[in-house]
Amino acid sequence: MWFQQIIREETGCATYLVGSSKTGECLVFDPLWDIEPYLEFALKKSARITHVVDSHSHADHVSGARRLVQSTGARLFLPRRIEAQYEAHRLEDGEKLRLGDVEAEVLPMPGHRPEQINLLIRDLSRGPEPWCLLTADFLMVGDIARSDLAQDGRQGAAILFSQSIPRLRALPDFVEVYPGHLAGST
Repeated sequence: MWFQQIIREETGCATYLVGSSKTGECLVFDPLWDIEPYLEFALKKSARITHVVDSHSHADHVSGARRLVQSTGARLFLPRRIEAQYEAHRLEDGEKLRLGDVEAEVLPMPGHRPEQINLLIRDLSRGPEPWCLLTADFLMVGDIARSDLAQDGRQGAAILFSQSIPRLRALPDFVEVYPGHLAGST
């Protein structure tokens, strides 16, 4: 398995590529509008982008997911609760995407947005234990998601603290956590 973070410095948005060393398949998580960095990195790794996942409806940037799918022929994946009118596979809670020796499990993490999902990544060549969690906008460096963007802030915060944070705390301590926003972001 290989793993790459791509950062858009202007906004502090972090996106991720996860690839199988075994099959050459690659997943892109929360791609930004400019798809060239993903295409270039996949080419550098001799990988083909087969899965593109948006974790939620983004208010802080325009997603490049559909552009990336059009450019690569990859399959688009969205949370089942997302309100989108375009073609995509709707991910169910607990669903697992398989890319050779990589497994990405869908974990619902509502509160920032009702449809918000995270991906729990396993490198099956190393073993069945999870390796990392891609948190999208559920977690940021030093903070948790804003809960007031898609619903009443108190309602969103209650959901974050009653559902999402306990789900995060239930993961083994060794699971690495990769946020969707870095320090200094908007």
